[in-house]
Amino acid sequence: MTALVHARHAARVTRTDVPDAGDERSTLLRMLDYTRRTAIWKVEGLADADAQRAPLPTSPLTSPGGLLSHLRWVEHSWVERRFAGRPDRGPWTRADPDADLRLGLHTPLAEIVAGYREQIEVDDAIVAGAHLDDLAVVPARGRHQNLRWTLLHLIEETARHNGHLDLLREMADGSVGN
Repeated sequence: MTALVHARHAARVTRTDVPDAGDERSTLLRMLDYTRRTAIWKVEGLADADAQRAPLPTSPLTSPGGLLSHLRWVEHSWVERRFAGRPDRGPWTRADPDADLRLGLHTPLAEIVAGYREQIEVDDAIVAGAHLDDLAVVPARGRHQNLRWTLLHLIEETARHNGHLDLLREMADGSVGN
């Protein structure tokens, strides 16, 4: 292993995918927490220039910072806006539906990470007061999803983008990890 890989592993955030209890809710919340912490870990220590770089010519908005920004706003959209029925504060517009990704091209990484952490706190408070079978206030795709589906969707979305973050991080500084 290179010194760079060792340094990244030493700085690893504490995370586990094993729930404290074996019930469905605990399992879902632990997996969501695990994938969120993994996303933050994958960008930890990146210079702003590397976090803002979108190295894929076929995906000119796909940067590490952009993906973390996207994850923040996806959580806002599904939990705060749709599930809880709160106002849409997202950066997107009809003219720029990808504004959440575009933020990563010029926003300092520390600001993006802080925004993601703030969104997690808001969403965790909403989820804490709800049951898995509770339905979203605002329908999506013609239906009112329940909280269970919403949590599973966030786990899937975050895990999928963690794979992208893995590759982008390796391209940025050669650092690898799981």
